[in-house]
Amino acid sequence: MNELKNIAVHVQEVAEAISAILEIDVTIITNDLIRIAATGKYKRYIGEQLPSGCSYEYILKNKRPESVIERNLSDRCVNCSFIENCSEIANIGYPILSKENEVLGVIGLIAFDKDKKEYINENLSNINLFLNKLSSLLAGNLKYEETIKTLSLKNKEFSNIANSLEYGVILTDKDKKILNYNKKTLEVLNCRHMDLNNKYIFDIFENINNENLFENNIVSLKEDLNVNNEEFLVKYMVNSLNDDMKSYIYQISKYSNAILNAYNIIDANENINFHNILGQSISIQNTITLAKQISSGNSFVMIRGEEGTGKELFARSIHNSSNRADHPFIKIDCKNIPDNLLEAEFFGYTANNINGTQKQGRIGKFELANRGTIFLDEITSIPLHLQPKLLKVLTENSFHRLGSKEKVNIDIRIISSTSNNLEEALEDGLFMKDLYYKLNVIPINIPPLRERSNDVEIIANSKLKEYCQILNKEQKVFSEDLINIFKNSNWKGNIKELEKVVEYLVNICDEKTIGPNCLPNFFNEFYLDNNIENYENVNTNQKSSLQDLTENFEKKVLSVYLDKYGNSTKSKQKIADLLEINLSTLYRKLYRYEII
Repeated sequence: MNELKNIAVHVQEVAEAISAILEIDVTIITNDLIRIAATGKYKRYIGEQLPSGCSYEYILKNKRPESVIERNLSDRCVNCSFIENCSEIANIGYPILSKENEVLGVIGLIAFDKDKKEYINENLSNINLFLNKLSSLLAGNLKYEETIKTLSLKNKEFSNIANSLEYGVILTDKDKKILNYNKKTLEVLNCRHMDLNNKYIFDIFENINNENLFENNIVSLKEDLNVNNEEFLVKYMVNSLNDDMKSYIYQISKYSNAILNAYNIIDANENINFHNILGQSISIQNTITLAKQISSGNSFVMIRGEEGTGKELFARSIHNSSNRADHPFIKIDCKNIPDNLLEAEFFGYTANNINGTQKQGRIGKFELANRGTIFLDEITSIPLHLQPKLLKVLTENSFHRLGSKEKVNIDIRIISSTSNNLEEALEDGLFMKDLYYKLNVIPINIPPLRERSNDVEIIANSKLKEYCQILNKEQKVFSEDLINIFKNSNWKGNIKELEKVVEYLVNICDEKTIGPNCLPNFFNEFYLDNNIENYENVNTNQKSSLQDLTENFEKKVLSVYLDKYGNSTKSKQKIADLLEINLSTLYRKLYRYEII
């Protein structure tokens, strides 16, 4: 019997939690391809076997992670017996390995739409790091489960094991009367022995659900015990020795700590620092110097730059070089959160507060980031009605959860960013001047990639090495011609666009040396725009026949394509395909214009 099946409930619990945080479907299978846990549309298929030849079969065999980002390009889907009916757009799987390096199963994240596919694609390396931690966590839970099953109700045995755990544990009899608890319980609940001795579990907690086995219950202490008005995550399991003799084990942690721990597991960027910012140009080095200089302080920072220039990279580097580095870095994507939910995202809410649909409360990002840093990405997207409240919170260093009268005090540093024209938003009355002055204490401007073309080769080569490793490809190099094309490109999407082009090339090009012939078709439009004379400025006073003008333009186009893709037979075939002409027609024109 597969060992994961022994902790099936825990495995499903992990899948649900990760899916809720990442907002992406999760599936977990055993080493015999049985789906043991799942969320979303696959939840109803728990207990069923996956189709033969699926990508997870490769992971079980090779004991290494695999990703399918483009199904039509992946050889991992070719032999799948379900390929014709599969609705997955992309997925990534990671093996669950025991300490003895035995494969126990696979954890998978699945995209059914383009947004989730883009999320997987953009965060591939971070997701792999996260799944590595999660697989170790599941493998470790097997050890814990085996230990729990060997427990009797003897206090000494329980105490020796329970006191070594990092969360509170309460043992009750079959009637839920407290028999024992570990030291961590007193610390987590901030209570005394006399508060728990000879009590029942429902004497301690409000609204605890004693029906949903293994499910997380967000509860609070009884009023006489709840000094700090805190919430806790409580889940329980049955420890049954026989039908007549059983007990219940409750696992307890602070709700805020549990949520924060989840963020810490997911956030694999804790080691990002200024050495991760690539480039030797004077403009980027001056920007790095300024950012380093202000890292140690607490003043608010506003990072400005076009999309894809690395604003989050600078924000994380500042945080990780500050005296707040041991505390949370919480990013809030203001652009992609609906206006009516952004306030709740900032400050959290109490039970039944948001449209009456939430039975449980939620901690906001500002509370999670206490003593750390909040990164407000794309601040011009913050709705005008919320800006005065945000200014008040930043001024008073405190706020109230939605629906609550309890004040929450915070100590945070704000790093904000924008790729938009903030001055125009101020002029149009879409952004408060007082909030602008509050946030813009230290402005940092990141230069676009086109203004530091000498850095393009450094960044491209670094990304090439990175994606060859991620995609399990042999190490490749760029040809000199391709590097020159990169240096002369406009890169409207900056580093992010360059990175995606490099990833494309690593996937597509089979040769060790990657040349211009492997470039995606969307490069053609840009290259023509930047290398062909502007025929809108034709000298109409000069006598030239339409045929002469047309032939000159045609000759220029063919020269540009040859410069870009090369002079080999394979390159000429690509040029002919792009220009939608026959190869013989292309050769005829090249000889006619004496280009070859």
